[in-house]
Amino acid sequence: MKIYLRKYFLEKILECSEGELQTAKEQKNSLCEEVQIPKKEGVRTIVPIKPGTVLEKLQKNLQKNFFSKIPVSPAAKGFRKGSSYVDFLEEHVGHEYFLRLDIRNFFDSISTDMLLEALKPYVQEERQEMIEESEKTELSEKAEEPEKPAASKEIEESMIQDIADLCTWQGKVPQGFITSPAISNLIFTRLDQRIRKYARAYAKEMRREVFYTRYADDMLFSSVGFDFKKNKNFKRMISHILEEKGFACNESKTIYTQREISLSGYVIKEDVHLSRKKLRNINEVIYQFDSRTSYTKDKFQLKENCIDIKQVLRNINAKKMKKSDGTDIVFRDISSLVHYIAGYRSFLIQLVRTEHGNTGYDKRIEKKIKIMEKILDYLSRILEESGNGGRTN
Repeated sequence: MKIYLRKYFLEKILECSEGELQTAKEQKNSLCEEVQIPKKEGVRTIVPIKPGTVLEKLQKNLQKNFFSKIPVSPAAKGFRKGSSYVDFLEEHVGHEYFLRLDIRNFFDSISTDMLLEALKPYVQEERQEMIEESEKTELSEKAEEPEKPAASKEIEESMIQDIADLCTWQGKVPQGFITSPAISNLIFTRLDQRIRKYARAYAKEMRREVFYTRYADDMLFSSVGFDFKKNKNFKRMISHILEEKGFACNESKTIYTQREISLSGYVIKEDVHLSRKKLRNINEVIYQFDSRTSYTKDKFQLKENCIDIKQVLRNINAKKMKKSDGTDIVFRDISSLVHYIAGYRSFLIQLVRTEHGNTGYDKRIEKKIKIMEKILDYLSRILEESGNGGRTN
């Protein structure tokens, strides 16, 4: 994907006028506001864009018409259509040794200068008269390519700067902008390639194959016979490669394991499955209905005349369930519970679709999915009948 003409940039990429582009750039500071979200270690800074604004529109168009069309490294499993966290893990199934690295302050480490440099191969202004002239003229092998006119360079630089102005905040690519995930993959493409090349070279020397995938700031390496813990030069070189490009490892999150590894509630061993801790929350929710109902093949039957939804919500909230980042999970109404169960259902469906074979574990997860579907059906009927968004007070 390349942008050659400013007219094309405005009409086909941004789908706006020159005036709208300038307005979005001028109003950016008033359309964004930093939000601090607590996490296990300090806070995470998110910069959302005010919905319905011209800046949001242009970022959406940039993502749809430009960034989504730029190829990324095969190692990158996050922020790409059709790929998921399970895909990030799946390549390492059945391996013996694992090394997990975490990139510190991932988005905040991506500067405006990094983005400007990364965009250069994809934005190249070509004037029509230059194209026509090149078609008429055959250059000898010794002749140098004609230098691009200064005006053309300026147009290139202005388009690159426009993209950077739309996609950065206070000199960085912020978490919360629509375009930031795709930009992170663009910035990391050459790093991924370099790391894969190093892993192949190291594996050839040690006669042990090394596998590498990345999901945003999570980097995972595995091998059948190469012990990363006994060969820490490998990790030191990966850290060096990152540091050369302005990134750094979060040493407190480095993990060396053998035979299996647990990440974000998933366990990689002979397959990818969920840890007991990951399933604990949804099991708590299911229990609140399971203890009051019976399940048949075709429908959800009540043992009692009705389920006290208020009490169910109180019971679940009393469990003080936590998200993976340590923040509380609180259900204030039926709608919030429906969204949670529906999201977990989609999550489990994705898991059983991976290539494990027809295992007993998959059958247990499929049974859990069916139970969740019946609970969702029951809660949806309550929402339809109440007509108040599921509020219980």
